Amino acid sequence: MKVLIIGGTGNISRGIVAVLLKRNHEVVMFNRGQHPDAPPPEIQVIHGDRRDREDFENKMRAEKFDAVIDMISYNADDAASALRAFRGRVDGFIHCSTVMTYGPPFPFSGVNISETAPLNGTSEYGRGKIAADQLLLDAHAEDGFPVTIFKPSYTHGPGMSVHRQVGGDGSWIDRLHKGKPILSAGDGLNYFQFLASRDAGVGFAAALGRSECLGQVYNIVHPEARTWDEWHRTVAQALGVEAEIVHVPQETLIAISPERFRGLSGNFGHTQIYSGAKLARDIPEFQPETPLVKSLAENIAWMDKHNRVPDSDADDLEDRIIAAVCDLPTRFH
Repeated sequence: MKVLIIGGTGNISRGIVAVLLKRNHEVVMFNRGQHPDAPPPEIQVIHGDRRDREDFENKMRAEKFDAVIDMISYNADDAASALRAFRGRVDGFIHCSTVMTYGPPFPFSGVNISETAPLNGTSEYGRGKIAADQLLLDAHAEDGFPVTIFKPSYTHGPGMSVHRQVGGDGSWIDRLHKGKPILSAGDGLNYFQFLASRDAGVGFAAALGRSECLGQVYNIVHPEARTWDEWHRTVAQALGVEAEIVHVPQETLIAISPERFRGLSGNFGHTQIYSGAKLARDIPEFQPETPLVKSLAENIAWMDKHNRVPDSDADDLEDRIIAAVCDLPTRFH
């Protein structure tokens, strides 16, 4: 099967490409060619910017693909352009959406959140994905456009930085390297799901050619939820160190620096466990098996290679917060 990936260089895309090549598909990428990591040599790359609608659509119509996987569609305009380029011309079209489309309002705490949960994206990103999803689903209802929509939560692997609950840049990896304590919001026991990109790739690739997946929406998440503190300690394990974690109420962190800790109110400050039962039913090959410590070590090595681990000594806010919290008991003696 000849498969086009729009994008193709990001975190999830790398997992998809690896699985497609392993299954002997012919893989083509469309992207701007600006990523520092070169694609595998056996992959054809068509260069362009999808926001240049006419150029993108003309280049796509000049080619013939069996299936398309769109990893960089963020709004209705992107989806409409994809429909103009591929409608009536492909047997399968996979659109990468996000769990950030769910509400009301997003984010909300929940367990076993299914694909039937209400949609109410409060972020521009979430709203854009909702609009793109709906346009593609409407096309399926109208004339059978062969779309399948995947909604990942947090994926990890080479191609992106390793995130933590309180957000920020990759300097927290440097903190762990140097034996510094790190912040955690609340009691650190909120649950989230962490999926290796190579496992996500199995789900995307296995959906191709499956008629039962057409017109369907799937959460694609790791079946085992972990607490954020468990995640932080596992990252430290991948570095060969132990994590010293200091807990601070998330409301306090947001009050100290709303911009720096905005991810807590917008996403990571809530227990969110999404159901993967529908995906497991229709794509039984999706059985996440990548060892977490190994995946994180590879992810951190990629960060080091691309200078994505800033010097934590350059910003002392986290040190000042931790010092103030640790000093608090002495003020009452």
